Amino acid sequence: MESQLTGELQRVSASHRAEPLGRIERLRDGYVLAFDRQFDYPRSYVWNLLTEPTQVAKWLGKLTPGWELGKEYSLDMGGDLSSGTVLQLNPPTSLQISWDDNMGLETLLEWRVLECDGGALFQLQARSETAAFLTEGAAGWQLILDALDHVAAGRSPGPDADWAALRDAYAAEFQLSHTMGELETTDDVTMIHFDRRFEATLPRVKDAVTADPTQQPRVEQAEVDFTAAGPSTMVTVRHVVEDPNETAALMARWHAHLDAVGVDLDGDTPHISVRKLRVLEDFYRANTAAE
Repeated sequence: MESQLTGELQRVSASHRAEPLGRIERLRDGYVLAFDRQFDYPRSYVWNLLTEPTQVAKWLGKLTPGWELGKEYSLDMGGDLSSGTVLQLNPPTSLQISWDDNMGLETLLEWRVLECDGGALFQLQARSETAAFLTEGAAGWQLILDALDHVAAGRSPGPDADWAALRDAYAAEFQLSHTMGELETTDDVTMIHFDRRFEATLPRVKDAVTADPTQQPRVEQAEVDFTAAGPSTMVTVRHVVEDPNETAALMARWHAHLDAVGVDLDGDTPHISVRKLRVLEDFYRANTAAE
């Protein structure tokens, strides 16, 4: 009993530090984010936490109608909505679903619950074709699995760790870029702030950022710094918010422009669609409302 309690305390303590507990692997056709969690509970109990809607609601979100093979589902994670289709359902071992978020990104998620050392090994893999929101997603899934730890032990989920610090830790450990921008305030001046890492030399990245004449006025209004990091370049953007009502629109335009820079550096022709700008603006409006 003492060793079980000690292990639980160590796991909870680790989860509240900015320490990546998952791993990100590059594949030929994308990326995979993977987590392994050991539980000192029967596999049937952990499977029930994963599949029973009333239990899922305690750590992941409100699931409607439930996981049914070949059927669509929706998940409300406190206002963040996702949906998809159940692709595989093999009780009490594996569940595979498609996951479409409100940004239009699709991920393939697979959970496995395996018998291990008298308990259960809980595995999560998320596969994506792009690195978009990968560091953000890694931090988010780690916190979700921390909530599952609490629910499995019969506790209410505790306070979250520092999501931003955890995201930064994933970016540093796996040499990946953030995707989201954020707001920061210094001396009562509010600015949007983006950090993007591009796998290209500084001169190439600088040319790509400044090449589009339609983006030039916005680039000139902002503070844009370029930092070489070996074969990569970090771009840091800070842009003062003059009109708070335009914050979401400004963040959406910078986000789309930096995405287009990445497309350009990959040798393709970028195109910023009106639909993408609208989705990004809605995203930032929702995510900066409380700031």
